[in-house]
Amino acid sequence: MIDYDATLQQFFAECIKFLEKQRSRANDQIALKRINDAISVVSRVAANPKMFGDYNVRVKAGLEPMDLVYAFMPAGTDDNRVYLMYSAVVDSMENLYNEYDWYRAEAQQTLLNSLKAIKYRNTTNILKDFYFPLLSAKKFAIKSEKQR
Repeated sequence: MIDYDATLQQFFAECIKFLEKQRSRANDQIALKRINDAISVVSRVAANPKMFGDYNVRVKAGLEPMDLVYAFMPAGTDDNRVYLMYSAVVDSMENLYNEYDWYRAEAQQTLLNSLKAIKYRNTTNILKDFYFPLLSAKKFAIKSEKQR
């Protein structure tokens, strides 16, 4: 059985890892400030995912800044795939705890697919193009203690 709370924390850790790489490539102070702010936002959302699953709560807490997307985009590109993964997971976070199976299953699949995709982005293995397509998204999930 998959521990989706731990898997969600793993996803946020991978987002922060990606942003740390972006920080090392920042070419000016504005980009560096955006990245630092994005790391702060991701850390705050990761600290309490059940509370920040609701969009209105995130907005009131200031966790939906308009320039968050720019921190996730590599310098000099228009590649916002990591931001789209992050926002898809955050938008479906409240459904991870939904009482209805269909909503919960959809949110779980979004989380697993996004975790696989961001791990692909973060890995430095040159053979990743060969073996990542062969791995299922559940391979990257954190197993619960009962199943270990």
